[in-house]
Amino acid sequence: MNLSIYEFTEEELKSNQRGFFSSGQKEMIENMAAGIRHSQLGTAKIGMIFPFFGLCIVLGLSLSNESSRAALFSDPLILIVLVLLMPFLIGIFALSVYFAYRRADRLSSAELSKVEGRVELDESHSSKAGSTYYAIFGKIRFAFPEDVSDIFQEGGTYRIYYCETSMLKLIMSYEKIA
Repeated sequence: MNLSIYEFTEEELKSNQRGFFSSGQKEMIENMAAGIRHSQLGTAKIGMIFPFFGLCIVLGLSLSNESSRAALFSDPLILIVLVLLMPFLIGIFALSVYFAYRRADRLSSAELSKVEGRVELDESHSSKAGSTYYAIFGKIRFAFPEDVSDIFQEGGTYRIYYCETSMLKLIMSYEKIA
């Protein structure tokens, strides 16, 4: 996924030309990383409520009458599964938070890169995802949710300043050079 959501100023372009992020760009990147962390942590907290609630319902129904209690305690494997279910789910949610924090840390520590070249525009359609628009500069391909032909003219030569993590290319600024 690629983003070009940041409206850059002339000062930010000059900072990028000198090889570093402006203070506003650093702040924007940190805010995005904090959003990733906060979102995943909130999802994990809420996600833990549902399995715990389900476990309480299962135990409540199982202990509600004599025959259900007998069925619950008839096989030790049933109790072992119920006892290990919550630590297993907590582990899964902990891993999701850990990987989200790693992804956010990679974004926070991303370095400024640049690519220049003639732009080629392309698009693809999917019945599930809709249309994806591409701008290709040299060997680097940026994907966009909207048509970018009004920003990048086909065949024009551009210099793009961006930062990249494993799944994200964030365009910081660009300039037309020919």
